[in-house]
Order: sequence, then structure tokens, then C-alpha cells
Amino acid sequence: MLACYGWLRVRLSNKPALLILTYHRILPADSPERAVEQPGMVTSPQALENHIRFARKLGAEPVHLSDWLDRNRQGKPLPKLAVAFTFDDGWQDNYQYAYPALKAQNAPATIFLVTRMIDTDKTFWPEQVLSLLTSKTIPENDPSFDWLRRHMPEGAAHDTSRPLSLLEADDVIARLKSLEDATILASLQQVYTSHPDMAPAETSRSILSGSELTEMAKNGLVMYGAHTRHHYRLNRLKDEKTLKEEIVGCLQDLKSLGEAAIPVFCYPNGDITGKGEALVSDNYQAACTTKTGWNLAGCNPYDLHRFNLHDGNSHSNRTLLATIGRGLL
Repeated sequence: MLACYGWLRVRLSNKPALLILTYHRILPADSPERAVEQPGMVTSPQALENHIRFARKLGAEPVHLSDWLDRNRQGKPLPKLAVAFTFDDGWQDNYQYAYPALKAQNAPATIFLVTRMIDTDKTFWPEQVLSLLTSKTIPENDPSFDWLRRHMPEGAAHDTSRPLSLLEADDVIARLKSLEDATILASLQQVYTSHPDMAPAETSRSILSGSELTEMAKNGLVMYGAHTRHHYRLNRLKDEKTLKEEIVGCLQDLKSLGEAAIPVFCYPNGDITGKGEALVSDNYQAACTTKTGWNLAGCNPYDLHRFNLHDGNSHSNRTLLATIGRGLL
């Protein structure tokens, strides 16, 4: 039913509309990295390829997000139905798996970058916590893990005989979001200092490099927006100086990418504050939220809606349409 509704809404819109599709990680079904990643973050390369083909079958024109926004702002004609492919965070697999699919089908895309993660071997705290909880057992009565125990599901916090399942660990991630990012990172560092064997193992780089960004931008297929400097959730930042560094500083970092950089912001985790909104509107031309829905001609460019996709809600044409339909209710 939702799939039918989604199809009808998309096909029968009488006003130019933009669907912004959001992805994070693009990983093959057999990738070992899936074992330490939140299920709602992962899409297979095959699913992405199908989304591009299916969008065209629906009559949607793939566009650069910035191009559609420019035309909308200037009052120029817009496609009846446009689709923008966007990727959050700047994962290396976007280059390895998404870029070939985009290039093969000539589908433009925008990657929202966490600029101070580029060219580093760092990863985000959710992946660190997932790796820790799914591969290690938590020592009993060790105070360096108290912060983690307080956010574990009932029962799991008292069962130290086994690592958590991926879904249990994912639940912990959701609970930990009540804390500031800096607090979580400092707590993780304390764990690694007390237990060096629990520190993340050296693995392949998970975030994009500068050379990969340059290559993807060469033919104008991929452009880059801002996703803060460190992926700090803005509603958890109490220091106005840090807030400004994350928002305005990220735009300054992006300028090194030249014409591939676009003045479009993407809120980490969708968390918004009044002061953050003011900084964004003063320095950017548009902003993406985590609100679900499409964007009609004349929409507020600082309140762009998107559809967050992953294997669980878009593995087939029917589930993709149902996800869109649900978001348009």
C-alpha cells in the first residue's frame, strides 16, 4: 500500500519536486566492515545502482543538489521531478564502491564531509563503540567502563561473559547519544589507556583521502558539502567558539577543494540549535536536515528534507517506494 502511495505521489506531483536520497556507507554484502557498523548506515553497491536506474524509470532527473538549489533560488525552470544522491560523513567506501556506480550511470552526487577526518586513520565514536562491544567482554568492576555500563540494555550490563550482538551494541549507540561527543571520545581514550589490548586494531583507512576527493571531482560528477569539522552534534556543544569552529571552520576547510566545494551544510545527526542555525544561514546557502520528505519548488533552502536509505528499507523497488511513500504521508 505504501509503495503504491509513494509511486502515485511521485508520478502525480503538479509542482516541481526534489527527492534527496541519503546514504552513508556503501559496502558489499560480504564486507567484514558490516560486522562493526550500524545496520541503518549500510547500503550495498547493487542497491545503489538499482536506485539510480529506478529513479530514472520513475521519470526523475538526477541533478547536482547545488544546481537545483541555484535554479530554485533564481526562479529558473526546474525538472518536474529531480533526484539528488547524497552521502554523509565521507567514508572511503564512497570512493571504492559508490563512485564507480555513479560514474557508470552518469549520476551526479554530493558528499558531505567531516573535514578534519580527511586524510586520517580515525573513525567515528559509534564505530569504535560497536567494535569494542561486539568483539570484547567488559571487565567486571572496572571504573573505566562505568560510563558504558550505564547505557547498556538491561541485563546486558550485568552479563560480562560475552560480547554484545550487533543489534544490542546498536542500542547502546542510541543511548550514548545523550552524552556529548567529546565526553564519549575522552571515555574511549581512557579505556584504551587502561586496556591497550582493547584499542582499535590497525585496519585499512575508513575515511576519504584528499587524492580520492580530487579524483572524484575531476569530471564534475561529485561535489562536496559541509558536515562539520569533527561530526560533533551541535545541540551538545555548549561552547559558542567550538560551535563556530565546527560550522564556519568546516566551510573554510572545504575551500581547499576549489570549485568542487558547495556552500551547503548538513546537520550531524539532524541536531539543530538556534545559534547553530544562525551561523549556518549567515555562512551557507542551504542546509540539509534529517526530516523526511521531498522538497517542492520555492521551499526553504535551510530546511531541506531527505530520505535516509539503507539495505533494510530500500533493498528492492517496492521497499524503496514504500520508504518514500511513508515519508510523504
